[in-house]
Parts: sequence; C-alpha cells; structure tokens
Amino acid sequence: MTDDISTKTDLLVAIDQSWAALNAALDRLTETQATTIHDAEGWTAKDHIIHMARWERSMVYFLQGLPRHAGLGVDEALYLEGGYDAINTAIQQQHRDRTLADVCAELRATHEQMMQLLQPLTDADLHKPYRHYLPDEPGEGDGPPAIDLLYGNTAEHFAEHLGWIEALSG
Repeated sequence: MTDDISTKTDLLVAIDQSWAALNAALDRLTETQATTIHDAEGWTAKDHIIHMARWERSMVYFLQGLPRHAGLGVDEALYLEGGYDAINTAIQQQHRDRTLADVCAELRATHEQMMQLLQPLTDADLHKPYRHYLPDEPGEGDGPPAIDLLYGNTAEHFAEHLGWIEALSG
C-alpha cells in the first residue's frame, strides 16, 4: 500500500493538494518558460505537462476497463515491452508540436474526467487489484491495488513533475 494513502479520503486529499500546487506553478509559467527552456533530458515544461496528462489519462482508461496503452496513445507492444523511457519518449515526440494552451487544456480536462470517475468509487473498489479493472491485460498475478496506481499517476506524479517544472521556470 502507498504510504499514508489507504482510503478514498486520503487519496482525494493528496490529489487535491498536489493538483493545487501544480496549477499554481502552471499559472506562473510564461509561454517562453514553458516551451523553450529544456532540462537535462531535453524536455520542456510543456513536455512534462503532456506527460502527466497522458499518464493520468491511462488511469481514466483503467477505471473504464480500457487498455492503458490506448489512454497513453502508444501501441500495445511499446506499452508491454518498451519500458517507461521508451513510452515517455514516444509521448513527447507525438505531442511536441502542440501548443502550451492545448496541452494544459488536455491536462485539466483529463483531470476533471478522472475526478468524476473517482467520485462513485468506494474504499473497497480502490483496494481491488489491477486485474479486476483490466482482466485481459497480460501480466502475472493480480497486480497492485487500484489506489496505489491512482495515487502514483495523480498526486505523486504531479508532485514529482512540479519540481522539474519549477526548476525549468527559474
């Protein structure tokens, strides 16, 4: 289980806090800061934004019982065999020509959809394993509980990328 995140209430509080911090940072970004300054990996803040949007979108698909690779916008073989770096590179390359406004709008719309999907879930639903939501996805065992995946692709992910975005914006 994810540290200190064991209930729906815990999850929602963590998501709300990290989402608010992320949005405060995004609101301070200028177009130039978000699109021209690159980190050591060659990513701009805009790249980090679409990255978060797509991984959260994979959770939207997960909760809907749809393949996560489709939510990420990558083919199944890459998702199953390519590893995180290859997936993240594919996402960055696919979306590098989109505008900052467009990727920010996608992040916010995806987050709103995610929060709507979380509302009816119970603690028991959130403790069901990965396999419950995606029974046909290849892999061994039942996988982690949904709450861990949701936390990792929302609150924890926002906090992780917030640091990089703040570093890029000076």
